[in-house]
Amino acid sequence: MSNAHPGMRRPLATGLTRFRAAARRAPIMVASLLFLAGIIVWGGFNTAMEATNRLPFCISCHEMRSTVYEEYKRTAHFNNPSGVQATCPDCHVPKAWGAKLVRKIRASNELFHWAIGSIDTPEKFEARRPELAARVWAAMKSTDSRECRNCHSFGAMSAKEQGRFAGRMHETAAKAGQTCIDCHKGISHRLPKTPAGEAHSAQKLDVEYAEEINQTCAPCHGRQGQGTADGVYPRLAGQDAAYLARQIDHFKRRNRTNIPMLPYATERELPDEDVKVITAYLSSIDLKRKMGAESESTTDALALLKQSKAVLNVPLFDGDAGRGERLYRKECAACHGRDGYGDPSRVIPQLAGQHSLYLKRQIEEFRKGDRLHDDPGDAGIFKAFSDGEIADILAYASTLDDG
Repeated sequence: MSNAHPGMRRPLATGLTRFRAAARRAPIMVASLLFLAGIIVWGGFNTAMEATNRLPFCISCHEMRSTVYEEYKRTAHFNNPSGVQATCPDCHVPKAWGAKLVRKIRASNELFHWAIGSIDTPEKFEARRPELAARVWAAMKSTDSRECRNCHSFGAMSAKEQGRFAGRMHETAAKAGQTCIDCHKGISHRLPKTPAGEAHSAQKLDVEYAEEINQTCAPCHGRQGQGTADGVYPRLAGQDAAYLARQIDHFKRRNRTNIPMLPYATERELPDEDVKVITAYLSSIDLKRKMGAESESTTDALALLKQSKAVLNVPLFDGDAGRGERLYRKECAACHGRDGYGDPSRVIPQLAGQHSLYLKRQIEEFRKGDRLHDDPGDAGIFKAFSDGEIADILAYASTLDDG
């Protein structure tokens, strides 16, 4: 029999009950605290990630602000009649959270290169532009242009309201299973002047041998590949090497008829190895657009004549350049580029700096079907343009800077 007072048992029993009750509630409290902490951490992380997903953050470093941002500002994604703007994240960052997280993790590599100054000057950026562009294109291709399709879809397009060529090409692309980035690589940023991995370096180019081959080309196209203003012979200088090689192949196969080229466009006169050399050489020529300062200090007439032959400044074509710009942007820019530099990745030629009368001649051949443009149906599209519209487009093309 215990000597303890009966009242002593009640506080002890109450304490044990409270302890047991607290022990039972502890896991719930810990789980609640962990859940609350998870919300705070996830919310903070997500907020921070979204803060890096805005245009001001994307252009906060001068590498982006002074290069690709300036290019983007001149496009319909930045400024358009509807006021609907697509910013950097809309095109380069997935909307799905998981894919977005993966993209942000990969972007940490960009921070590393920012820190070491890999592209901190325009010269460094341009040198790496082909590599950087190719990486973005490959990523978009692998996702079937997922970010583009957040806003665009073949099913919602009205081909009749698009440019004539764009409507035809979108219908063809939908049937062929193509994706947006197959054709729209230069939609918001200037294309690299040469595709990644295809630049012809001075070390690989045998200039002396190229100049020897060029002696055959020069009587028609000029020693500098400048062509002729009468529209008979095109400017070749600065044109994409792959495009030049393709045209020579067309001449060889007689897919493109050109009487003056017949004696030269043969495997005997111009074998494939020579084609590689001469097209690389012509592509590397950078024609000046005006006489240099040295011309002002010389009285040597022969020297001035030689300098003038190395200059090409296309005269303004007679037409309404303002109306031509609107037509060009709607009908031509998607392939030949807003600046007229073409698209080397799709072997589309440069129009900027080409002789206006030569372009007019080619349009006439496209209209008649004597030369294939891109699709046999394009002959009918060219016929649908009035002579005045063609003149206006040529008037605008003659203003494009080829520098």
